[in-house]
Amino acid sequence: MAEDGSPEPSQGFDWIPETPLLGKIAVLVGIWALIVDVVNIFIGAYASGQKVVWAGFVTYGTLAENTFTAHNGIEVSPGDIVFTIIAALILGFGTLVLNKTEEGGIASWVSSLISPERWAPLFDFSKGLNATLGSWLLVSGVVFYFGWSIANNTWVDPGIYAVCIPLIGFGSVLPLLESDEEESEN
Repeated sequence: MAEDGSPEPSQGFDWIPETPLLGKIAVLVGIWALIVDVVNIFIGAYASGQKVVWAGFVTYGTLAENTFTAHNGIEVSPGDIVFTIIAALILGFGTLVLNKTEEGGIASWVSSLISPERWAPLFDFSKGLNATLGSWLLVSGVVFYFGWSIANNTWVDPGIYAVCIPLIGFGSVLPLLESDEEESEN
């Protein structure tokens, strides 16, 4: 509070939540959305030869009558532009959160994703069963999503999300449970 009792002015990025998990989720969702949008523009993400109409797909037909249209070569629709902007905003928000909450910012977090220590629990049980199982679930979910999407040329299939999101979600949370158990024992 200022001396006169009024609240002090904001210092810029005070509105950013200090939740690293939220930042990590936002970065990954933003990257996924950008990948799917690029695929949609170049080859169609709905199914072979079909392009997603984002306004219809995301709102279940409320904002647009169709959820897909024929893919007639590389063309950028207004829906693609809006979806790209939304994806970039989500990615940017996640980057801001990680830069505020992670030591070393987003660069440190990205480097931790590719470090050998992150993937050691795949074959090393010393960090506990939750870490090993979580790592395998995470890898299985990501590999299954990209494998299925590439093999069937459909990137926005709700059925594949019903399989991959729980695998990736549980795979991300299980290692955290292992570290929580270790902290509670100490």
